[in-house]
Amino acid sequence: MLKGLTKIFPSIQLLRSAASPKEKLIVILGATATGKSSLALRIADELGSEIISADSMLVYKNFDIGTAKPSKEELRRVKHHFVDILEPDEIFSVADFQTQAARIISDLNRADKIPIVVGGTGLYIQALIEGYEFNDVGDDGRIEKSFVSRYKRTGELVYDATVIGLELERQELYRRINERTRAMFANGLVDEVKHLIESGVDRHAQAMLGIGYKETIEYLDGRQTLEETIETISRATRHYAKRQATWFRRMKYIDWHRAADD
Repeated sequence: MLKGLTKIFPSIQLLRSAASPKEKLIVILGATATGKSSLALRIADELGSEIISADSMLVYKNFDIGTAKPSKEELRRVKHHFVDILEPDEIFSVADFQTQAARIISDLNRADKIPIVVGGTGLYIQALIEGYEFNDVGDDGRIEKSFVSRYKRTGELVYDATVIGLELERQELYRRINERTRAMFANGLVDEVKHLIESGVDRHAQAMLGIGYKETIEYLDGRQTLEETIETISRATRHYAKRQATWFRRMKYIDWHRAADD
């Protein structure tokens, strides 16, 4: 049994034993800094399964510290999909994620494994499990138009899915965000961004637009002090967490749980 997960494990156990014509899937979502990745690793260890990352920044190679990417040890411990697959200037759309993730889910189900989708990019997760049908994909990979989801038409998710949401009281969430931002700088975020620029990554590349990277470039350009940069990133991350919470509230099938204390 999963230690410390007594409220979550029964639903996973039911999913494992269910006879369903649909492919099975576990989804772990929530705002940034709620401990999604840690929970996913523990469940993956227990089930002997693999993780599908639903994070729009983890796809980029060498963007590690600012994205809170899983460590090399964690990546060895459990196979992760959609981590370190793109160069910084490449585009990865929600339609790309949906199509490729669906193939991986089918492959793992055929191997008698329940995949674990984990991340905070709400559009990726919703498109995958609700069955979005996309049309008019622009040359830059952006979706210009989408049809109504299968879920909205039928009331059923594409998968036999257990969808777990992690949440924290706002004060605690903001404390974690602030601490994590400072930890990123202590762990070498400035050097990481310097190395990316020196290696030829365009400052305006898609990956450089992520929270933490564009602000650190401003610091390197002398437009902000270090303390101002840390506060700017913390504030932007807090605002992002608010947007995530707003997005996830529309997904009525989420089974919410309080994230574990540090």
